[in-house]
Formats: sequence, C-alpha cells, structure tokens
Amino acid sequence: MVWICPICKAPLTLTKLTWQCVNNHCFDCAKEGYVNLLPAHQKRSKQPGDDAAMINARRLIHNARLYEPLAETIVEIITGTGRVKTLLDIGCGEGFYDAHLTDRHPDIAVYGIDIAKPAIKLAAAAYPGHHYAVAGSSHLPIETGSIDFALCVFAPINDEELIRVLRPGGYYLEVGPAPRHLWALREALYEEPREHSAKQRQISGTTLVSEGQCQYEQTLDNLLINALVMATPFAYRGQREKRASLLARDNMTLTMAFSWRLFQKPERRI
Repeated sequence: MVWICPICKAPLTLTKLTWQCVNNHCFDCAKEGYVNLLPAHQKRSKQPGDDAAMINARRLIHNARLYEPLAETIVEIITGTGRVKTLLDIGCGEGFYDAHLTDRHPDIAVYGIDIAKPAIKLAAAAYPGHHYAVAGSSHLPIETGSIDFALCVFAPINDEELIRVLRPGGYYLEVGPAPRHLWALREALYEEPREHSAKQRQISGTTLVSEGQCQYEQTLDNLLINALVMATPFAYRGQREKRASLLARDNMTLTMAFSWRLFQKPERRI
C-alpha cells in the first residue's frame, strides 16, 4: 500500500478495518472499502467536491458512453509508456477511467483520490479491486516516489505534490478541454461564447514527452442534454431563458474535444 497519514506523513498499515500509523493516528475503512484521508482542516467546505446531483448526472453520461473514446485514448497512452505497476488517478470521481484501464491491464494497482466523498463511495463499491480515498490534491496521502503513472482529467492539481509522489522516470498525463469543447452547448447558453484557453502550462521538474487531442461527435437526446448540463458548471451559468430552451431540446449534436499532455519525471542520476 502507498497510503500515508495525512497528519504526520508516516506510512499507514491496515489492521482489520482500520488504517493506522506509528503515531497512532487512525482512519476507519468504510464498508465500501475506501478510507477518508481528508482531515477537517484541509476542507474548504462542509461537503467539498461535486454534489450528489452532479455525480448522478455524470454516471448517466458515462453509462451512455459519451466519454468512451476519451477513455480509450487514455488507456492507449498509458499502455504506450511501458510497464506500469501503480497508477494514481487524481480527482478520480466514480472511477470511470480507472475501470477502462484495468479492463485492459488488470495487473495495475489503481489508487484514486477525490474530495467528493459520495463519488469515492461509488467508486469503491463498483471497483473493489481498486484502492480509493477521500483526499485532496494539495496534500496527497501518498508515499513519496511510489507512483509509476499519475492521471488527472479535468481536475486541479498541485505540481509539487505530483512530482513528490512520482517515481524517477514516472509519467503524468493531464487531460483538459480543447478550445472548442462542447461548443454548441456554449453557443446555446451565451450571447458571446468564449473558447477554452489554449494556454499550455509547464510543470517544473518534468519533461513534456508528447501531446495531442481527442475529438469526436456525439448526438444526445433530451435526457443526456439535461445530464450533461447538470454534470458541468453550465448548470449554473448562461442566461436563464437560454438554459431553459436548451434543456427543452429533443436532441443535439456536440463536438467533444480534449487536449492531453504527457510529462515524465527524469530518471534518478547515477
């Protein structure tokens, strides 16, 4: 196991149903199999992360396979890096991308963290062979140098923590929206829609290995239109009349467009 105590940073050991460090900080394992490693002082709200409505909407979208081509692209990128023994999914949600990975590579040990407890609860219940924890990306409860591959899809990340947990030679894949992702949806909501920023950030302590885009079209019925809006910040943005009109549409064809960048931490010098 790679979990560490979020209070003192000592390794955690599972005894029966409790994770415990040498300093006697204890964290109970939930019946679904996850552990809560998000101390109260690291929370920014009483219930951080996505709420139940957003999570249920996202599950509906994933079950409809709207993000299937992106998941396949992610698995291909991970496969192309060579042997991966441990993977950390930062902001894993309900474990959608993790499941696609272990369908192809069941020998990979998957660790996932998210600040949304309801999402982690669903992930742990659905994929008992994975390892999930309620935790934030600013203070990863992960042992230093223990991760072969880190994945982050549409989630914030702390670069210093990322570099710390990656082993020398480890990889990090960052996935975000391409400039015209869900453009038709934005046109329906805004008088003057804006493209997503195309600015590409650098991550100190890594080398950019490759980058690319994944783009395809999906046709949504009314149920999926409503679910997609609910699962994104669009649920609370745009003009009220435009949003109501959008949610009443029978169908809509959208361009799903994602940008990805693969980074590598340098090998340790001999």
